[in-house]
Amino acid sequence: MKSIKKKIAILRKKILKYEYFYHTLDQSIISDVEYDYLFNRLYHLESQNPELITSDSPTQKIGSHRINKFKKIVHFSPMLSLENTFSLYGYLNFQKKIKSFKHCLREISFCCELKLDGVALSIVYEEGELIQAGTRGDGYIGENVTDNVRMIKSIPIKLKGYNIPKRLEIRGEIIILKSDFIELNNQLKINNKKIFSNPRNAAAGSLRQINPIITAQRKLLFFCHGYNFFNELDDISSHYHRLKKCQEWGFLIKEEMLLCYTSAEVYNFYKNLQEKRCLLDFHIDGIVVKVDSIPLQNKLGFNTKFPRWAIAFKFPSEEHITRLIKIKFQVGRTGVITPVGYLEPIQISGVIVKKASLYNENEINRLNIHINDFVIVCRSGDVIPKIIGVLEERRLHDAEKIFFPIFCPACKSKLIKNKEEPIIRCHSGFTCHAQKQKMIHHFFSKSALNVMGLGPEIIKKLIKNNIIQNINSVFFLTSLQLQQIDNIKEKKSISIINAIINCKKTTFSRFIYALSIPHVGKMVSNNIAAYFKTAQKLLDTNILELSIIPGVGKIIANSIFCYISSPSNRRIIMELTNNIGIFWDKEEISSKILKKTLFFNKRIVLTGTFIHYSRKQCINILVGLGAKISNTVSKNTDFLIYGNKVGSKYSNALRLKVEVINEEKFLMLI
Repeated sequence: MKSIKKKIAILRKKILKYEYFYHTLDQSIISDVEYDYLFNRLYHLESQNPELITSDSPTQKIGSHRINKFKKIVHFSPMLSLENTFSLYGYLNFQKKIKSFKHCLREISFCCELKLDGVALSIVYEEGELIQAGTRGDGYIGENVTDNVRMIKSIPIKLKGYNIPKRLEIRGEIIILKSDFIELNNQLKINNKKIFSNPRNAAAGSLRQINPIITAQRKLLFFCHGYNFFNELDDISSHYHRLKKCQEWGFLIKEEMLLCYTSAEVYNFYKNLQEKRCLLDFHIDGIVVKVDSIPLQNKLGFNTKFPRWAIAFKFPSEEHITRLIKIKFQVGRTGVITPVGYLEPIQISGVIVKKASLYNENEINRLNIHINDFVIVCRSGDVIPKIIGVLEERRLHDAEKIFFPIFCPACKSKLIKNKEEPIIRCHSGFTCHAQKQKMIHHFFSKSALNVMGLGPEIIKKLIKNNIIQNINSVFFLTSLQLQQIDNIKEKKSISIINAIINCKKTTFSRFIYALSIPHVGKMVSNNIAAYFKTAQKLLDTNILELSIIPGVGKIIANSIFCYISSPSNRRIIMELTNNIGIFWDKEEISSKILKKTLFFNKRIVLTGTFIHYSRKQCINILVGLGAKISNTVSKNTDFLIYGNKVGSKYSNALRLKVEVINEEKFLMLI
């Protein structure tokens, strides 16, 4: 047994060494055949002696049969996005803000890194052992992909080296190389399977496989660009050197990383990469510039969306010429008419683009665009296809001028221009079948009444087969009716029916959001629900009363009043609450009790990151207690509730003498 144990230890040591050289140092010191031979030999020995298998063995990255159903995980601190700029002026403005900060020194260094076009990932280590990995999600809550991440060879299960913190969070990007992407798609074609449209989608799809073995077969790479819980090594006060430390522990970092001291050095780094981006075997859409000093990063802090100490300096979008084939006018959920241009297919940044939004009538007139025109197309921010110009000198004799419709393309009712906004809207609501389908889907969507299984395709077929006519009719669906739809068997139909029954108990804020009132999102729905408490009080309101609710300005107040003034909308709301039986517990608390709470009818702002609840959960709790939530601190703010890593809201609150409450006191008060 001792000799077998020794053989296993030697094999593990060799394989881990070769993996480190290959993935971290980009050096292949043995052939693939030799590596496979050693790996298979180790696998065989461990199979014969399962009592000797340990979690840090290279074999434990492959062959795990644990099914990960992607449960949710809450991030220790938000995975925020980055502020963007596409110009040198935008970058210089960012640098100017940094240098004008009162704690700033004269000499500031900036760490410049590649902005990889991949999938953001957070990996947590305890005592050097990988214990959790999660996707970015909404920035606060992501999906648990720990089992799949263990399959990726470039991610160490056990950290190497010395001075490893007790707890460490590593953040970075999962990517797939262009060459491996082509190879993967070729293999999928051979097997008659759906191919991926671009490397980023391939990386995301491979990471989120239900079967981790499939993830293991895909050649995914993880590159580190951030970290948390570095407290044990406070003597390393440079972001650049901390990334180098992460490399020592076994993580990949991009070698194209540079410390810069002037804007000229940053711009030269940017231009050099812009010129050679097409030669790289991976997609980048710009560079990321970060303040290198960790103490200064901490002082600069965050706002609600971005860290103040970093910016994404993006490359200008690739521009290509193609032909506009036709225009279709789409009807949105709230009746907004959007022109969509259909193009001769063209590849931009690795993605096939076939259509692009033209936004509104003003945009069509501004571009002076005709059908059959040759147009300039880019992917705005390398994401959203956009028509940015027309080659009028190449206009053909059969080019047709585009006129915005007078009548709704779906229901033929007359369209109405909005004087407050550059939009044209169909106000037919449920009598317009295009709006009907989208409104029904939204009503039962996850953020509204949350009926699992009732997706847009099923709703479309139910409407087409005349099984449902409006929201109310969904509540009278039977199992047999659902089974008339393709791919719905008895078990699934019963599950959907049960979900419909259970959704009747909801919250007033979800119910308001579900109604698809134009301009009314989740935050405004929360504030309206906290103010009115009942559907009848909402129906009896007026524009003046609506205007005093936090977050409700002139446009939103008019929109709500127009909605509740419609006899058909009023009838739907009353039928849903009185006949169908949708109900809520007055936000789970009576008005008498609410008035006794500290937060009742108070204007509250939140800032920072919270440990015990996500910010969304804190907002829901406060709204339930009758609070009015705002995004900005003013002299009318009653309380600022703050967590870790506070931003400018905290200093504004102190300046305006607004009472501040920390998370510990907040928990005690609720």
